[in-house]
Amino acid sequence: AKNNVSALELKRQLGVSYPTAWLVKHKLMEVMRVREEARQLTGRVEIDDAYLGGEVRGGKAGRGSPNKVPFVAAVQTSESGQPVYLCLSQRPFTKTSLLAFAERSLAAPATLVSDGLGCFTAVQGTGILHDPHLTGGGAASAKHPAFLAVNTALGNLKTSLAGTYHA
Repeated sequence: AKNNVSALELKRQLGVSYPTAWLVKHKLMEVMRVREEARQLTGRVEIDDAYLGGEVRGGKAGRGSPNKVPFVAAVQTSESGQPVYLCLSQRPFTKTSLLAFAERSLAAPATLVSDGLGCFTAVQGTGILHDPHLTGGGAASAKHPAFLAVNTALGNLKTSLAGTYHA
């Protein structure tokens, strides 16, 4: 599904010059970015750590790989478990970093549902409840029902990027 409009298509639709359409498009994108940046998640929030990046043959895989970018994915869910809002933030998995994320992206009353990674305990004392579910590792942890929304969002993101940047 196409989620964006080109400046050329905007030029046609609005009947303006290309530079004007390009400027309108970028102003709209900036307004949307600012609006989303100010949004804070509340209620039940599923959170998980993830990595994006290319694979290097013979290189280290997973958490220790220097060519992977760590980021946090958090999904606010409705009472029925449906995703409401998604928040992605590139950051290292440290308590200091996650505390800054919580202060910026979460608002009480919220319950943070995590896989028990140590850095997620940073939210304690901020008015946010922490509900860790120790899942172990591997494929079984990705199928844990407590993380359906965030794992679906991460799967969709990675599939989208693989389709966009395929070799």
